[in-house]
Amino acid sequence: MSRSALDRRAMLGLSGLALGGLALPSAWADSAPAGPSIVPLEGHLPPLALHMQDVETGRPVTQAAFHGHPVILYFGFTRCPDTCPLTMQNAAKLIPLLGKHGKDLRVVFVTIDLAYDTAARLRTFMAKFGPPPVFTGLRGTPAELAAAAKRFGVYYRAPTGPDSPDPESAIRHSSATYLFGPDGRAIALLATFPSSRPDLPGVAALIRKTMDKS
Repeated sequence: MSRSALDRRAMLGLSGLALGGLALPSAWADSAPAGPSIVPLEGHLPPLALHMQDVETGRPVTQAAFHGHPVILYFGFTRCPDTCPLTMQNAAKLIPLLGKHGKDLRVVFVTIDLAYDTAARLRTFMAKFGPPPVFTGLRGTPAELAAAAKRFGVYYRAPTGPDSPDPESAIRHSSATYLFGPDGRAIALLATFPSSRPDLPGVAALIRKTMDKS
């Protein structure tokens, strides 16, 4: 499928959450996708809900742990060569733009690579971008991961055996990046966030507006 076809499919598939199920190629990280950089999601995505392990504390967490905080949610894996670290780098660049609200943001990274991403590996990965609790790595059981991915229309395919193959050829996942409000409502799809040209000022303005309302 051509890049332009992927862009059209991504933007037109929102109403059915097809965008959440779109497995984007590595080239996606090289530039921003066509269309709006921030797509409103109110009424199109269910509220934040999950049950997984916080790899920093080792304790189980649910959406209640993020109540009162705007949340950026992303599903990825630590061996990812492009969109995953790029998304986290963009989140790190976003923090200073939020001013007094920077400390309130929660960037939640859910690993899809359960065969490789131990809690220790995910902790090391997250520490490259920022400290907890702003940057939060989550790891679930296969059932917990599947339930969360289904809820948010996220596609992923990852080996689960002990001898997982090269991730670039074996692992696939969608790069949808979601923003939730302090009350857990889905606010927007951050369409350009997993790219080299994210609309960070626009995202910061939206988060500040969301926080000022709460």
